[in-house]
Amino acid sequence: MSFLLTAVAVLFGTLLLLLSLAGLAFGAFIAADRRTRKPGVFFVLWWIPAVAAAGGVLMGDLVTFAVGTFCFVVAGVALAVEHRGSRRPTRERIASSGGVTKKRPLSEEVKLKISERAKRWIFEKAKAR
Repeated sequence: MSFLLTAVAVLFGTLLLLLSLAGLAFGAFIAADRRTRKPGVFFVLWWIPAVAAAGGVLMGDLVTFAVGTFCFVVAGVALAVEHRGSRRPTRERIASSGGVTKKRPLSEEVKLKISERAKRWIFEKAKAR
């Protein structure tokens, strides 16, 4: 009976360790890109306590497992709170708020510059007469 319990604990600990290391690797992959560096770092920091919890299972230490699990839950809550607060407003909300003007297409910008130059040229010609 004791052998079976130990085998299950080792199998569970190994699977948990592999899952935790895969989470660390995935977070490092996310953090490698400049655009997603901050979420990747938070993801890695979230999975570090899971590695500690897996080590606690493999060592048969209940305290290490409990502390690692508690820290994993706290880090997950912190990750969720950070993710919720860092959402950028969508384009529709920005445009409807009137805070940002919509950028014109390049063809309209060129037409606007040409028409402004033409108006200025006509105004200068009329002024010179």
